[in-house]
Amino acid sequence: MPATQRGTLPVPANPVPETDGLDRRSPASVSFLLGTGGDRRIWPDAITRRNRYGTRATPADDEISFSSTTASNISREGFQAAGVELARLMDIASPYPVDQWFADIRDRIAGNLGCAGAQIVLAASGTDAELLALCMVAGVSRRPLTNVLVAPDETGNGVPRAAAGRHYSDLTALGSAVEAGAPLEGLPPDRIEVRTIAIRNETGEPRHQHEIDAEIIATVELELKRDRDVLLHVLDASKTGLPAVTRQAARHVAALAPGRVRVIVDACQFRGSISRLRQDLADGFMVALTGSKFIAGPPFSGALLIPPALAEELAARSDIPAGLAEYTAAQDWPAALRQRMSFAFKSELNLGLGLRWVAALAHLDRYAGIDEPRQSLVKEEFVRLVRSRIDAVKGISLHQHDEGDHLGSRAMVPLTVTNRTGAFAPFEECQAIQLSMRGLNGGPICHVGQAVRLGSRTVLRVAASAPDVIGVSLGMSAGQPLQQAFAPIESRLDAFFQKLSAVLHRPRDA
Repeated sequence: MPATQRGTLPVPANPVPETDGLDRRSPASVSFLLGTGGDRRIWPDAITRRNRYGTRATPADDEISFSSTTASNISREGFQAAGVELARLMDIASPYPVDQWFADIRDRIAGNLGCAGAQIVLAASGTDAELLALCMVAGVSRRPLTNVLVAPDETGNGVPRAAAGRHYSDLTALGSAVEAGAPLEGLPPDRIEVRTIAIRNETGEPRHQHEIDAEIIATVELELKRDRDVLLHVLDASKTGLPAVTRQAARHVAALAPGRVRVIVDACQFRGSISRLRQDLADGFMVALTGSKFIAGPPFSGALLIPPALAEELAARSDIPAGLAEYTAAQDWPAALRQRMSFAFKSELNLGLGLRWVAALAHLDRYAGIDEPRQSLVKEEFVRLVRSRIDAVKGISLHQHDEGDHLGSRAMVPLTVTNRTGAFAPFEECQAIQLSMRGLNGGPICHVGQAVRLGSRTVLRVAASAPDVIGVSLGMSAGQPLQQAFAPIESRLDAFFQKLSAVLHRPRDA
């Protein structure tokens, strides 16, 4: 692949037509480009200008969002940051080399996480990061591969297909039409096997941690005896905040057969500590994260962090499946890797992905500067404030199986919904509640995390985000006590639960 020419901007895979008449530095152009380089889920509706998550690519300061488990509106700070960076790229008088621009984005991610030694590959989503990790491991492995997937029901919907090396949709983020469910080119279907590990039982109750670890260890040992290599997933936080697989168990299985057992930490929710992710990389684990969940950047901003030893293997002897080129562009990769690999990229860059990460970094830069004890204090206080409001709203509850210390550390509260008869509300009814919260009647537009099935019940998730922690921390640094610093969030929580109560108790024909 020819090196990117400095001082010029390569044409992306899905360029904006030159005849569209847009000023690419205008707010409308920024919003437009933020919706490119992703699949249909982030395409805005022509009338509402909202994507399938119900969020917008323009600031919406009057809307209340506790939906960072799913997606958030872009913040004003993030939108402005994306606009500034787009103007820099398009400045004809002094163009910003696009390869340096993407390198700077990766450097900022690494700097915030304190992992300068790791290599970072950008990905359109957490599911795309799963494909990246699988293809990388397949590229350095010479044996059949078993992918041990933990809690498939509490990760991204497309992850199980991606874990099997198959196209998870019929359209990729780079605009390639593919056959959903078909294997990626270069990944024969008989080479990849998927083993799943549940973190809840059939009734939705969390399994004991030691049971999960024991099953993980037994599964990996069996696959090694079958002369297969293994990719193990460690779920840092599920959709409902549960951890899955202890780091101790992950280190144990990785040591069973170094070079044959690889570990990836799914930190896409980004609800754990930065120091833990830094230790994961030091332990030789890959880490997948997104800037679009807790960090609250626009949806479809993912990344895969690769520990130094694996990065060296990739550069030295990898045979990455060709089908990955439908999902990843050359500038997603650091030059140190892409220039040493024989992999044939089909696309030079994903501009929308870069702009979404710029918006996310407007939050991550400031969040990473807050010491972890204060981060934890704010998260725990948020959960306390949410829990203090639950009993006042008939039709929601914090189920006994969802209690635990993990709520405070994850800044997430799953609300079990019951209907008028007192029975668990079905999944479709909870989806309707979520949509009604975004309606214009009965208070401000409110966003809540997507419904999740847990056995016979369904939960809606209320969660804090990095901007919430940043706002409280700024108030405390200015001398405000914790309660005063939380006043803006409390006001939004009151309005949110007032609307939730109204939606739950409105007449059936409303």
